[in-house]
Amino acid sequence: MIVENTELEVDEFLNKILDRKIPESSEIQLILFQQCNLKCSFCGQDHDSPLGLDSITQKAASIIKFITGNQRKSHIVNMMGGELFHDGFPDKIYDDYERLIKKIYHYAQQSGQVVKFNFATNLIFTNNERVLNFVHKMKTAGVECYMSTSYDFAGRKNKLWNKDLFEKNILIFKDYLKTINVVLTKPAIHSFTKEHDEYFEFLYGNFEMFFEYYQPEANPEILMPSDKEILDAFLFLAKKYPNVSPIKELIKNTSNRMTCYGLNSMTLLPDGSMARCRYMKHAPDAFKHEVNYKSNSNIATAFIQENECLSCEWFERCSFRCFVQADWSKRKSEAKCIFKTFFENVVK
Repeated sequence: MIVENTELEVDEFLNKILDRKIPESSEIQLILFQQCNLKCSFCGQDHDSPLGLDSITQKAASIIKFITGNQRKSHIVNMMGGELFHDGFPDKIYDDYERLIKKIYHYAQQSGQVVKFNFATNLIFTNNERVLNFVHKMKTAGVECYMSTSYDFAGRKNKLWNKDLFEKNILIFKDYLKTINVVLTKPAIHSFTKEHDEYFEFLYGNFEMFFEYYQPEANPEILMPSDKEILDAFLFLAKKYPNVSPIKELIKNTSNRMTCYGLNSMTLLPDGSMARCRYMKHAPDAFKHEVNYKSNSNIATAFIQENECLSCEWFERCSFRCFVQADWSKRKSEAKCIFKTFFENVVK
């Protein structure tokens, strides 16, 4: 099921009681197309599909409409594919990117709002000169933009992934990379907690890194970690790599906002359809609660009630987790909230 031309629902009550926990910016996940040069085990996209490639600029209208009706005045647009900077794309695709960005940027300027653009890339491309020219051109025009990539301990390092090219582009785009993400899949957790990775040590010492929750897409029966595995990963990171996010914020800050933008986000798909953030290809019983692509209120409410968040002594400090992951019907949970256990072990 995909929600087409439908307004996303806003739960005013939930937004009110969680106002100081919801991120200060809204987030737009702009999936322009699915075409990609890699095939990662955790990604469920059709990497050969041309869908969306001829409608890049038109997607500005939906984003502007979302921004217009949003209570926040700051917005993050995560532009992604597929792979934005695929070597196989013609140069004219960068003109489409520019027109899209400037339409949104100029609207934000005129309406007194702030919009930032994140270019999510796997960094596996050889034509780095045109990427550098594009990013520089956007910055020269006054657009606040940056890049992000991801490093995977398991699932990406297949025959299509080029280690040398990745490491080369890391250095070329070092000044533009805001964060390097690691998806907390079960295989990734087992790998980084048990095996020494020298290149990760380099990344940890030179870049901002964010360990993000795995949202069930492809192969969740293999990739979905149990709550205990997530807890063990967090405790391991707190001990050995305490400067990765969200671990450093959980340790240092007495007050944190949620890492999840799900209550104030929009996912715009290649065909122009909208949803909050759920993946679209699961069976109806994949989640514990009814799937509503227009709103995440029911799963957020269930999570808060299940973990007694509002009365928890760690409420201010906690950054919660991915509500979609928490609602996965086959998730192996713990009797006690993993964040309570984490804080009791690390903070107290």
